[in-house]
Amino acid sequence: MHVVIFDDLGSDALPMRFAAAAILMGIIIAISATALADFSKDTNISQFSGDLSSLEARASVIYQQGGARDVSDASDNTGTKEIITLTVPNGVEYVVFGAMPPQAGGLPVSASAHESNIIYYKTYQGITQTQPSKAIYAALPRLDEPIVLMPGSYELTLELVTDSCGTYVTLY
Repeated sequence: MHVVIFDDLGSDALPMRFAAAAILMGIIIAISATALADFSKDTNISQFSGDLSSLEARASVIYQQGGARDVSDASDNTGTKEIITLTVPNGVEYVVFGAMPPQAGGLPVSASAHESNIIYYKTYQGITQTQPSKAIYAALPRLDEPIVLMPGSYELTLELVTDSCGTYVTLY
């Protein structure tokens, strides 16, 4: 035989407890989703760093092997070329080949000869990662400008070109 005591003293606070539990659960879910998104971006940046190292290694080999196309000679269609795929993830704001990060921030508009063998990128957290390269980078058609890539997927042609000022690896 069971005796049931009818005590409804705590029943009036029950809806408040459910509401508080629901609010806490919502906060926990929101924090977890934010942490998962940041973890995903960080993972993509780590993979991108490896992909960028592979691209730099290929560019360095092309640069050291020689066989550049002379851009000042319109009839010269020879030269070393290689096609490579690179994905710049959303966690990276931009990637720059062939220039140092400017002191004032933002993107560089020109490059000097002593900084053309630098690659750097800026992450969504504002962190700038810099990597030296054996290759010297420049944009076509003007070889005094760096190459800037924004987030997205690219099928890039690495080409070794030369002019009266030097030899460069271009990406287009």
